[in-house]
Amino acid sequence: MSATEAIDYDLLIRGGRVIDPAQEIDAALDVGIRDGRIAAIGPSLLAERARQVIDAHGLLVTPGLIDLHTHVYEHVTPLSINADALAARSGTTTMVDAGSSGAATFAGLRKFVVEPSRCRILALLNVSVIGLAAMPECGYGRFVDPTRTAQVVEANRDVIVGIKVRGSRNAFGEGNGDQPVWHARSAGIAAGVPTMLHLGDPPPTVEQALSILGAGDVVTHCYKGQPVTRLVDHRGRAKPVLVEARERGVRLDVGHGSGSFSWEVARRLCDQGFWPDTISTDVHHQSIVGPVYDMPTTMSKLLHLGMPLTEVVRASTIDAAKAIGWDDRIGSLRVGTIADVAVLALEEGSFALTDSYRQTETARQRLAARHTIRGGRLLQVSGSF
Repeated sequence: MSATEAIDYDLLIRGGRVIDPAQEIDAALDVGIRDGRIAAIGPSLLAERARQVIDAHGLLVTPGLIDLHTHVYEHVTPLSINADALAARSGTTTMVDAGSSGAATFAGLRKFVVEPSRCRILALLNVSVIGLAAMPECGYGRFVDPTRTAQVVEANRDVIVGIKVRGSRNAFGEGNGDQPVWHARSAGIAAGVPTMLHLGDPPPTVEQALSILGAGDVVTHCYKGQPVTRLVDHRGRAKPVLVEARERGVRLDVGHGSGSFSWEVARRLCDQGFWPDTISTDVHHQSIVGPVYDMPTTMSKLLHLGMPLTEVVRASTIDAAKAIGWDDRIGSLRVGTIADVAVLALEEGSFALTDSYRQTETARQRLAARHTIRGGRLLQVSGSF
């Protein structure tokens, strides 16, 4: 291409099946990117007018995947991983760190992780000021500070999108009841952001913790399998507290992790209509080597359970963006929006997928990432977790 020829696109993705639930698009189209934004989407865009072309024939082209539950405060919290190494190989353009930092430690997350990262990193601020630097993070009362938490959210709204609290004995200690959940909820209300609740062994009980959440809040680990913390009763029926929470507008998030996804519980709840609002990994050092691996693997498990492909993409893109109030910026391939794109393969065959309790099922389809494009830039796979 000569210097005198016009350039319409810095990058052109040609011939893929574009799935963008935000625009109700599911069709073979091209996607043109210029200056870090979606410049055009349509059939037969001119390849000769692009600096770089990706051939996506036989592949899916979706908005960049949004993982609402990750741990990426590397070198500070014990479980955290390197975000960029995972993003490039997983189609994930936005990772939300779920409570690794608190009011006293967030500045480090911002400076040393968020700012230099090639993928986008947002944060749910832990109601404990120390975040997950040590556990039980809420075991000492003065560490749980809703006022300071709300103040740090207010000062960092470009990065912080919600509050996180682990409703679990290993976060609260032995005698803390449900008080930290109330503190987290009050901080979220004061700051006008959602609260994400981690379900864990009591105290508090599932009934105590989940009843505190309101519309727009998120319960993660919704398919947890432990008898005391799962959201189905001994007969496999959705617990009343879950039914009531859903009616109030509480969102269900997968948050797979190394101990929080059960085939049995997921199937029971999905059969009763409790599909997840958002799909997330809870990726960390223990889960990234299995059974979680990445977003496409976690998405494949919902596909195996019978969730339609377009709904799996919706829960991993625009609905995740809506959950954190970022749907005006990410989660779609609308012309003019930030060019975050995932190019995925939908593979056919026989694939072993394992839950958090070492139960393996054989799936006939599997999603796998081929390219990750963040802000119009193709991310290269490099580095380690």
